[in-house]
Amino acid sequence: MGRNQSASEAFSMSYKTVVVHLNHAQRTPALMGAGIGLARQHDAHLIGLYVFPAYRLTPPIPLPFGADIASNIRNTMKEDMERVRAAFEEARAGQALSMEWRSITSQRRNPEAIVLEHARVADVIVASQADPDWTFTDILDFPEALAIDSGRPVYVVPNSARAVVPPRTVCVAWNGKREAARAVFDALPLLKSADKVHVLTVVEREPESEGALPDTEVGAALARHGVNVEVTSVPVSRSSVGADIQARAMERGADLIVMGCYGHSRLREFALGGVTRHMLKDMTIPIMFSH
Repeated sequence: MGRNQSASEAFSMSYKTVVVHLNHAQRTPALMGAGIGLARQHDAHLIGLYVFPAYRLTPPIPLPFGADIASNIRNTMKEDMERVRAAFEEARAGQALSMEWRSITSQRRNPEAIVLEHARVADVIVASQADPDWTFTDILDFPEALAIDSGRPVYVVPNSARAVVPPRTVCVAWNGKREAARAVFDALPLLKSADKVHVLTVVEREPESEGALPDTEVGAALARHGVNVEVTSVPVSRSSVGADIQARAMERGADLIVMGCYGHSRLREFALGGVTRHMLKDMTIPIMFSH
């Protein structure tokens, strides 16, 4: 619980369904660690979700070898699914939590649509940062799609680090836009329990229009929820806003960054904002995105 919260206040706003998108055995311990941390903190039900794309895993391959190659790929992915299941069960062992495993076979090459269906009825989604060196990343890694199209907050775990859940120090990237507002209040259960929340304004702005709210207003709103918050406006001093956010978060020892996900999808193609693209590519601290 936060510094000034009663038990009833702590649980009045919480996550009750956590979906962990699992797609690779080596990532499963870190993802389950984050998911279990969230579920334990909020007494939530955790769903480990693996969607297996059964068909059309590759572009057409000429006969006579095409069928054999495709079959080998499917068998490889099925074996990996079994390893993911074993890692899920290992993480679940001894946990006094409500947890379930869901393994679904998709008839589509890209399982994204099925994962999104499950994500939209969750309170929060846990997913991995994409790995450009993984053979199946184009098919099975889609944190940006979850953030933009699920309508739910997505807790993205970097490939290079494990998550600290619940986070003790949180940095919020604030620019006063709709996506940032959505992110802040989607993350409120975590902000309320954190020891310290730093709201960082690092976006270059035009001169404020008449009647514009000062950046401190978001801090006041969070403080009314019992959040121990500090608002800091910092100039853009590095190569990008994304680099500034990461640097400021690391300086403050943040366990989590909360920020809006900027972009849109059209015909399965994603046009991401520059800051979002930078953060998804170069993240070293877990990030909770909302769109």
